[in-house]
Formats: sequence, structure tokens, C-alpha cells
Amino acid sequence: MTHLSYRRAAALCVLAILAAGCGQSADSGRDGAGGASTRVAGQGGAVPSHGVTPDALPTEASDGPYYGDLAVPERPDVASRDCRGKKGLLVEPGPVDAAMGLRAMTVTLTYCGTGSYHLDGYPELRVLDSDREPVDVRSLKGTDAITTGMRDPGPHPVTLAPRQSATAAVVWRNTYTDTSEPPVRAPHLRVVAAPGAPARTVTPHGGIDLGSTGRIATTAWEKFTRRGADGQ
Repeated sequence: MTHLSYRRAAALCVLAILAAGCGQSADSGRDGAGGASTRVAGQGGAVPSHGVTPDALPTEASDGPYYGDLAVPERPDVASRDCRGKKGLLVEPGPVDAAMGLRAMTVTLTYCGTGSYHLDGYPELRVLDSDREPVDVRSLKGTDAITTGMRDPGPHPVTLAPRQSATAAVVWRNTYTDTSEPPVRAPHLRVVAAPGAPARTVTPHGGIDLGSTGRIATTAWEKFTRRGADGQ
């Protein structure tokens, strides 16, 4: 073998060693990146429940309400209207639409019983703090005092068969003008569908930010329809 051949062989050996080293480094980097990228914090843990909660609360408002933490789970964009595993009344909040200080949310009631269920009028609302105690906020029947841009069908008979639904629009403003008191911001809303009906507590995503207005309003119940047909 000539001197040139030795040099050539040595160069080829160096290139082979470098290529092997680079290949190992690339593989190690991919393993590390793959391990890190596939781990998601909290994955595999308990899934938050989006169900409704029956409760029995005092009728008097709290003297000094504590508005509490608004860290709430994400909500579906629309009500599920899913009666599987449920009995009685299922009450669900929709997303909160916000524009120029006005807030609007649809509350959906689905009848998960037998026979028929009758509504005629407005739901009773109560804003609740994080301990589910009442906040000193007035509940109005009819929305004109808050906005004239919301259609209110007014009280009228609504009859629901099993798995049919009714909706009501809930509105409030977050105007804050009384700086002597902190703005009201509470996480929960108690809904009583009709006199004598069991209370249901819903947790709108983002909570209920009322500023210093001290009031929330609702339209009357109306039957839920989808493209002109009764929801089933």
C-alpha cells in the first residue's frame, strides 16, 4: 500500500467515525424531544364534571358576600341536552357573549323525566359566590331594564316531552362606576325553572362580572327548536 493509500484510508476512517457519531446524536435528540413533546401536564387525570348540582340554599342574601375564585373548567360551546344517566331537569349554561360591556348567555333546560313538564314564565335567578352563598344582586324578570336589544317572548305556556328543551336568555352588564366598593364578580348562578322546581346551579365559563350594577335579568322560557322542528 502506498503512502497516498494510507492517507486515503485514514481519511475514510475519520469520515466513518464522524458519520456514526452524528447519527447517534441525532437519534438521541429525537428520543429526548419525542419524550418531552408527548408528555402533557395533567393528562390521564380526572376529567372535570360539567353536570348540574341540586342544592338547597337560604332565601336571604348574604350580608357580606365573598365573591371568590373564578378558576372554572372550560365549557362546551353549546348545551349537550344529554339525558343519559340523568333524571328530572338538566340545566346547562351556554357560552357568555360579550360586547361593549353587555353580557348575554343562553340557559338551556332539558326535561329528563317521564310524561310531560310544563313551564309558563321566567326562571328565578340567584348569583352565588364560590361557597355557593347568595350575592346581593337583584334578579329581574324581563331584560328591557338592561338592554332593549334582546327579544323576550314573555310568559306563555311551554310543554316539554321527555328529552325536549326550553331556553331563556340571561343578560347583565359589567359597568363599574361605584369605586367605593369592589366590582362584583361571582362564579355560579342558581336557576329555579318554575315555582316549586328544584334548584340547579350552573357555572358559566369566566363567571358573572356585574361591576357595580347589582342586577341580572332573564327572558321567559321558550321551547327550543332546531331548524323549525322540536328538539328531540
